[in-house]
Amino acid sequence: MTTRTLTMPRLGETMEEGTIAAWLITPGTAFKRGQPLLEVETDKTVVEYPALGDGVLVETLVAPGDVVAVDAPIARIEATQWEDAGTPTPPAAEPAAAPAPQPTHTTATQPSALRATPAARRLARQSGVALESVQGTGRRGRIEAQDIPTGGAGTVLLLHGFAGDGATWAALTAALTRAGHSVLAPDLPGHGTDTTTPQGVEDLLSAITRIAANAQGKLHLVGHSLGGHLAALYAAANPDRTASLTLIAPAGLGREIDGAFVHGMAHARTGGEIAHLLRLLGPKAATLSPDALDAMAQTLAKGRLAALAQAIAGPHGQRIDTLGPLSRLPDRIPLRVLIGRDDRIIPAAHLFNLPPRAAVHVLPTGHMPQWDAPADVAALITKALTHA
Repeated sequence: MTTRTLTMPRLGETMEEGTIAAWLITPGTAFKRGQPLLEVETDKTVVEYPALGDGVLVETLVAPGDVVAVDAPIARIEATQWEDAGTPTPPAAEPAAAPAPQPTHTTATQPSALRATPAARRLARQSGVALESVQGTGRRGRIEAQDIPTGGAGTVLLLHGFAGDGATWAALTAALTRAGHSVLAPDLPGHGTDTTTPQGVEDLLSAITRIAANAQGKLHLVGHSLGGHLAALYAAANPDRTASLTLIAPAGLGREIDGAFVHGMAHARTGGEIAHLLRLLGPKAATLSPDALDAMAQTLAKGRLAALAQAIAGPHGQRIDTLGPLSRLPDRIPLRVLIGRDDRIIPAAHLFNLPPRAAVHVLPTGHMPQWDAPADVAALITKALTHA
């Protein structure tokens, strides 16, 4: 295999940039020729970008929601017999012209001055909001989906689990964005691009509170594993900001937990250690390449998650309680729980500890339903948002 850089394809003669709607595979995942790698959104449509050969996704260079110029790098792959002639770029397309200089006196009311992501434009149309009235918070004043005031629609806040990051929600983020929802999927302290070292759950909750303060409307909270515990804590403390609560394989519903997994991830030093641990999560998590596993090991070896692991799992089981905040949740806030039948980290039997009003869905998955059954999870959450 040879290493190569994927670039943003030109999907139309007038296209100058596109939005990364979703990565359909995660770094380290092997793919076959013709398999969709990501979804690219333009002002006109959403297009799947297929693999032009067999290979492995080594690294993504852009994240869902990023607006990327045509021919700019978007990922690194290892591939064999990659056929550039099969790219979606029309062969006769002319190179992208250099951006025209902006007039010094252009105002926000002029259409040429408006820069907005396709998701923001669609959400504005659905909400009856004039883009000219919106102040963009993105790069160079670009209007993002979360900048659109949607009234009761609110914002979906996706909270990942221990040792995860915002990218674990890629497929769900794309599905919800296509449905017109404003979505936030941040990296929590000590995870992903956030290089701080959390000392406990309180540090993560403080970060969530800051993120939520800048979100539009009420929040539809969706949390996985440790993120489920955090979502319940935030909802109980901020019921007036919470529109609905969806927990996926949530931590804190009972004493039992695979503490060896938690502490193993926090103290892993080699790709081999991580490979054994990830096999506990389910089939998709076990497909990462050796290079991706080694990269994870280098990050985890910095020890940023050691204190957090100690705070959530001890020698006698879980040290966090999600049942308490759920008992304080007002009945007007819908509560849904998704649990994998074959979860090897947290027993599915914990569902029997939930309050009676919780709507429970048991899926034929492991600890990562959003990876193992993304379509089912997206459908359930979309339905939950519709009826919230």
